[in-house]
Amino acid sequence: MDVQSLITEVTGRAEKIAAQSQEVATIGFDTLKTANGIVIETVQTLAKTNGDAAVALFGEAKTSFEKASKAGAKAVIADPVAYLPVTTPAVEAFNASVKTLVDTRGELAKTFEGGYSSIKATIGGKPVAAAKKTVKAATKTTVKTVKAVAKKAKA
Repeated sequence: MDVQSLITEVTGRAEKIAAQSQEVATIGFDTLKTANGIVIETVQTLAKTNGDAAVALFGEAKTSFEKASKAGAKAVIADPVAYLPVTTPAVEAFNASVKTLVDTRGELAKTFEGGYSSIKATIGGKPVAAAKKTVKAATKTTVKTVKAVAKKAKA
C-alpha cells in the first residue's frame, strides 16, 4: 500500500466521521431544544395552575377570617371547623401538577429515546428519519397534554 492510497483512505474515513459527528451534534441539539420546549411549557403550566390555586386559597382564607371575626371568639371555639378555608383549589392544583409532571416525564423520556435512536442510527449509518419523527411526535403529544391539563386546571 503506497502513501497516497493510505492518505486517501484516512481522508475518506475522517470526512465520514466528521459528517457523522456534525449530524450527531445537530440531532443532540434538536433533541435538547425539544426537551427544553417541553420543560418550559410544563413549568409555565405549573406556575399558572399553582398561582391560581394560591390566589383562590388566599381568598378563601380571607373570607374565613372575616367570617370568624364577625362571629366572635365563642362561635369559633364552639365550631372551629366551620371557619376553616376550603382547600379544594389547592388539592386540585396539586393533583393537576402531579399529572402534568408524570406526563412530562413520559414525554421527555420519549424525546430522549428518539434522540438516542437517531444518534445511534447516524453512527451506524442507518436512516434517521424514523427517529426524528418519534421526537417530533413526542413534542406534539406533550404540548397537547400540557395544554389539556392547563385547561382542566382553569375550569
